[in-house]
Amino acid sequence: MNRDGEKHYSLNGQVGFPFFGELILDCLNRTEHAMTQEHAFKAAELCLLAQKHANRIE
Repeated sequence: MNRDGEKHYSLNGQVGFPFFGELILDCLNRTEHAMTQEHAFKAAELCLLAQKHANRIE
């Protein structure tokens, strides 16, 4: 939308986030197409380390 009016673009099948659908299928099917198990565990480890070392600001 701009001062000239509203515009529509046909993007069906051209954009999106296929990772999330693949991740869900990995969980259901016990596969590793979106992310390996090793990668997932490393991401979880880094989250826990970041939380451990975070400073609480009140």
